[in-house]
Amino acid sequence: MTTHAELVAELEHRADQDQQVRRIPDKTQQDIDRWMAVDADNQRWMWGVLREYGWPGRALVGEEGAAHAALIVQHADRDRALQLFGLGLLIEAVDADDADPSHAAYLIDRIHMHRGVPTRYGTQYARNPQGELELLPVEDPDALDARRAGVGLPPLHEFEHQLRELRPALNDAKEEL
Repeated sequence: MTTHAELVAELEHRADQDQQVRRIPDKTQQDIDRWMAVDADNQRWMWGVLREYGWPGRALVGEEGAAHAALIVQHADRDRALQLFGLGLLIEAVDADDADPSHAAYLIDRIHMHRGVPTRYGTQYARNPQGELELLPVEDPDALDARRAGVGLPPLHEFEHQLRELRPALNDAKEEL
């Protein structure tokens, strides 16, 4: 059985790996293969965590550890069952005030993106043919900022301002959001 400190450290390590492989500029096939291997390993490991502990919330792994868990599950794009299972546990943790509602918002939007339906919270972007980031379609755009506020996300214009400030780094890295 993993100790609390070991779980926190492993979540941090895996989230760091997740971000490192996504930030490599001009990825080669070898870089892409490494990215897929990191994601696959994280997915296998996260299944075990969710089965043993349920959602690794603030009480178990702290705020940062819970954020790392959310990132890993959000990026489990090749394991939609993990995303759905994790979402159920995450929503329970949010309801128990043991997880950040914004983490659920990102995961819900990620699931919507893969289903090809409008996102609910406007957290997912894609590159257009010119290489610029564009917000994916959102449901009920007039109520978007109210939904975002309800889960602790800033208004869309503030979020996009932050993205524009990060734009040179995002463009260099072709980072996945």
